[in-house]
Amino acid sequence: MRYRYEHKYLINPQTAAVLRGRTVGIMRPDEYADENGGYTVNNVYLDDRYDTFYQAKQLGHYSRDKYRLRYYNGDLSFIRLERKHKDSMLNYKDTLPITSAQFERMSSGDFEFILTEKAPLWQRLATIYRLRGLRPTAAFTYRRETLTYKPGNVRFTFDGHPKPFHNSPPVDGNRQAYPLLLEVKYTGFLPETIRRLLNGLPLVHTEMSKYAIARERNYCHTFNPPVI
Repeated sequence: MRYRYEHKYLINPQTAAVLRGRTVGIMRPDEYADENGGYTVNNVYLDDRYDTFYQAKQLGHYSRDKYRLRYYNGDLSFIRLERKHKDSMLNYKDTLPITSAQFERMSSGDFEFILTEKAPLWQRLATIYRLRGLRPTAAFTYRRETLTYKPGNVRFTFDGHPKPFHNSPPVDGNRQAYPLLLEVKYTGFLPETIRRLLNGLPLVHTEMSKYAIARERNYCHTFNPPVI
């Protein structure tokens, strides 16, 4: 398990264009990018009956978790269960591949089967299920463009607005129409070469959560709330 740094910035289209121009010849597109230079991220977020993980974000808890089911470009042949743990600017992820049948059961609110699963991430989720219940809370998608730099394992991600599954984000030419967030992620250190790319840009640091924004602004498919 290794922590990674993650910094989030609000960014407008003009700044995004300048930054992309600076990265030419230095950073490379993610290997999964499609012909439009990015890919679609599909998420189903999970929470307990008390909305513990959502409320931890809203209350600004220093240390918090979130759980989600994630796949890409609408392709259900490879789906992951993810736990993302955050300590201030440091993050790490536990991930586990799941089957489409498991995905369908969890996204419909059926979690009973996880009680017999043996992997540590399943067992962690099963404990939450036993103690506080578990449910899907929000399903949404967004476009992501990723640029990478090997030293420091650096990733720039440009993320578009969350949308419900049935209303995919628009693509404008070879770029998404409006980057919502720039996320700068790295392991251990941020190389000076990359740091200079960000110098002088009007970046607004934010703790925005796409999950929270999707729920607050109804940018997602929501599920029936539980009876507490």
